Amino acid sequence: MSYTRPMPAIAVIGSIVADIVVQTPRLPRSGENLHAKRIRVMPGGKAANAAVAFTRLGGRAYLLGNTGSDAFAAMARQALEQEGVSISTVRADPEHPTGSGILLVEATGQTAFIIDPGANLTLPVAWVEEALRPLLPVLDGLLFNFEAPEACLLRAVELARAHNLPVFVDAGPARPYTPVLWQGAAVLTPNQAEAEAMVGYSLAESAAAEQAARQLLEQGARTVVLKMGGRGALVAQDRKLWWSPAFPVQVVDSAGDGDAFTAGLVLALLEGRSLADAVVYANACGAIAAARAGTMVSMPTAAEVAALLRGSRV
Repeated sequence: MSYTRPMPAIAVIGSIVADIVVQTPRLPRSGENLHAKRIRVMPGGKAANAAVAFTRLGGRAYLLGNTGSDAFAAMARQALEQEGVSISTVRADPEHPTGSGILLVEATGQTAFIIDPGANLTLPVAWVEEALRPLLPVLDGLLFNFEAPEACLLRAVELARAHNLPVFVDAGPARPYTPVLWQGAAVLTPNQAEAEAMVGYSLAESAAAEQAARQLLEQGARTVVLKMGGRGALVAQDRKLWWSPAFPVQVVDSAGDGDAFTAGLVLALLEGRSLADAVVYANACGAIAAARAGTMVSMPTAAEVAALLRGSRV
């Protein structure tokens, strides 16, 4: 099957961080000293990860974000350039450090994250407008997460709407941002914890998750896709609602799977795939990322996704 856009281009707004990844048998108890299996420092951040995934999958990503002027920034910039992500619109803030976080990865592959946003939350609105305006004629869409100031995202959404660009909202991490950000959005993609924060109740039961998807749809997004981990993805559009099952994999590190999922979903939709096919593609992207360690380094390639969709093992 052929698709209408062989190489879609998007702007990605959000976080660029240094991940301090700690592989641990379990989370330590208060006051306990626990030996880690391994500790590594690597570039990450939801927006940076998504930009790398989008590029590896065959798209063109322009990253808009804010780093410090430090060693973590140099590491992130080098990695992003090597991946082919356009970083000409990444700003260096001399007064604030690059965002950083401690990522605890348990033996089960489940993760916990403690982040200092640093320069990510000092991104100026004027910079976003100055950086985004020249890109608008060549873009096919806008993707952002909530690790950027709300005012910056609101201005970016205004510019995208004025140019009839589809807006994709990866609603994480959980923040009390205005629903105006996803009103009219092509797709809203929170994970379970983020969706629970948005609606105010647990989504442990499928019925509750389905209620939440409908509730978020009523807030104005044209499509809602809840990333539910091993339970798969829950899709709501118009009056239709369905579950798209996850690919069975041995989870090594779940930290980057949501970023890979969202990037794959956006790419597939911009290529012209149906929503159902795009969600399957996104599930494959998330599965590949979850099956290996790391965040940015775990992002899938188009060849890997194609192999999984043909029935190969991850």
